[in-house]
Amino acid sequence: MVGAVPQEQDLYAGTGTDFYERLVGSDRAEIREVLALARDTAGPILDVAAGSGRLTIPLVRSGNRVTAVDLSDDMLAHLRRALPDQSAWECVVADMRDFSLGRRYGLVIIGATSITLLDRVGRSLLYANVQRHLAPGGVFAFTVAAGASAHSLAVPREQEIRVPGAGQDEIYLFSQQVEPDGAARVVNWVRASDLTDGGEVTVLTSRLQLLSHEVLSRELVEAGFDEPAVSPVRTHLGAEILLLKTSWPATPGPADGDVSD
Repeated sequence: MVGAVPQEQDLYAGTGTDFYERLVGSDRAEIREVLALARDTAGPILDVAAGSGRLTIPLVRSGNRVTAVDLSDDMLAHLRRALPDQSAWECVVADMRDFSLGRRYGLVIIGATSITLLDRVGRSLLYANVQRHLAPGGVFAFTVAAGASAHSLAVPREQEIRVPGAGQDEIYLFSQQVEPDGAARVVNWVRASDLTDGGEVTVLTSRLQLLSHEVLSRELVEAGFDEPAVSPVRTHLGAEILLLKTSWPATPGPADGDVSD
């Protein structure tokens, strides 16, 4: 409407990471459930798509050994600043569809419904990676939206949203577009104060798959995992999120030719 020139920026890279941290950094959803899983875990924990460490940080501070994997080094930089000089954790810049860590983990987690970043082929690669890194009797757990929350993700919408800033909240324009086949959504964020007539404006963007827990449960079984247990995640904002928890029944060989941890 103002004739601004959009400059696309990945939500999970560069300046997008600072915005993402302000947007979700205070979200405590899933942490209670993940810490409960960790208490029943023998051995180290692998946090896949760890981002800025929303789950890694409380896991490490609770005495767990954690490897945090994320494709974005910019996202992991937030984690390094939050946990400087910690010997109980390490971070690895890698794609969750293709990583090789040379060890096995008692718990592999994916938080923040990040599995929806992957298409069907990508999820198949992820499942194979998890199987190569999961210890005998280990648990693979991740979250996905459900109910009204899942329905809202499949509806195009535009709205203004207040996002915490350094001194005060800032107004962002949020746009959600659903692709014609209904398989994915594209989300865009623009800071309202950046919109000037004819000027350049950064558009933070991401593309996410629209997935149900039924589809993901079926995929897990087809990939050789046990039928997952599905349970609700407590959230303070009333969002409906489900935790899927499964294991890998096969007897594994050495993890990528290395010894298990």
